[in-house]
Amino acid sequence: MRRCMNRRLPQGKRYRDMNGNRLSKKLAWLSLLPLAAVLVCIAFLDRGIALAVMRMLRSSSVLHRATADMPDLLLLVVCAGTAFMWVAYFFLARRNGHNERTRFLRLAATATPIAFVAKDLLKFVFGRINTRAWLKGGGPIDFQFFHGTGDRSGFPSGHMMVFTAFFAAVWHYYPRHRPLAAVFLLLLGAALIATDYHFLSDVIAGAYAGVLVTLLSRRCLTK
Repeated sequence: MRRCMNRRLPQGKRYRDMNGNRLSKKLAWLSLLPLAAVLVCIAFLDRGIALAVMRMLRSSSVLHRATADMPDLLLLVVCAGTAFMWVAYFFLARRNGHNERTRFLRLAATATPIAFVAKDLLKFVFGRINTRAWLKGGGPIDFQFFHGTGDRSGFPSGHMMVFTAFFAAVWHYYPRHRPLAAVFLLLLGAALIATDYHFLSDVIAGAYAGVLVTLLSRRCLTK
């Protein structure tokens, strides 16, 4: 019976179903590594790294002032970048048809704003205290699920999630730029930790969530 059903399915449909099953299995296995890394960081690393960074920043008045109140321009960057990518996509698609460049623009312009919206939802769901609030008040580095507002909006890192979603599209369509993408994301993650804006586990979770957004966006766009 199963063979008869498979014969009735169009070849393209069968191919997409097989690819979808492979992607689901791959995501399930790949999720284990970031999940384990996040749990290890929460249990053993987050507290010590945050305290060490705080001591470093307070040891220098220049560093302390420079990192005390940094503006958050993520919304502006996402809006401007998304608008630019969609305009470029429609212009190039009309002029040259669909190719690697237009497919990249469509994926990046879809995944980036989705990641921006999703990060606020995830922050609300997890309700984890942010690094600077914890350093001021002390106490446990805990989660209060579905209470992620104000100082409880640290997990995952929104900046890491949004930029990882964009660079995951770069990684897929432009393999020659993978070293540049990796270096940028490593520097971004290091900067978020070195300014005590995020715990290490926030950054790892944000990177994983960004990759997931782009993979799922690509799957939806190729259906």
